[in-house]
Amino acid sequence: MKTAAFVALIVVFSVSSFAQDFQPLPAPPDVIDVPFYLDMSVGELKKLPNEPYKEHAGGGSLSKTFTVEMKEKASSFRIPAHNKISFVYDATTIPRLYKFTVKGSKREFPYDKRSYGFFGNSSRDSHIDGIAVSVSRYKETAFQFSSDQPLDPGEYAIIFADRIYTFGVDEKK
Repeated sequence: MKTAAFVALIVVFSVSSFAQDFQPLPAPPDVIDVPFYLDMSVGELKKLPNEPYKEHAGGGSLSKTFTVEMKEKASSFRIPAHNKISFVYDATTIPRLYKFTVKGSKREFPYDKRSYGFFGNSSRDSHIDGIAVSVSRYKETAFQFSSDQPLDPGEYAIIFADRIYTFGVDEKK
């Protein structure tokens, strides 16, 4: 009898402990083309900041690399490093994820490369792929995406159409 009571106590304690750690998935976002960080530690969707940017073309006369530049060296939105960082969005397009290179007080990443012929016409346009992501359904009305590999600490951008949303991944403490 004492053994059965002890086992029942352990089961109840384990279930209540699991319930405290588990957060239900929050409702899908009610805006389109805006990524939200899925913070499972508190069961919330947190909107990423949309930052202004400049496009810059650099290179020689026969080829140009197009980059996005942001004037701050870090995003105001911070995420702690862990194995799977997920985002939720409601849109019909697949977002693109890029890692910034920080140069002084700016962040930048290349997104397109063009080669030109001798008479100035564009002979080849090659889109620069970002970080590979996987997309899946989220609560039947939205989508969830995450990188295929854990994200290293650093600065990142998510592109939806002509808008750029930013976040930073901090070192594990």
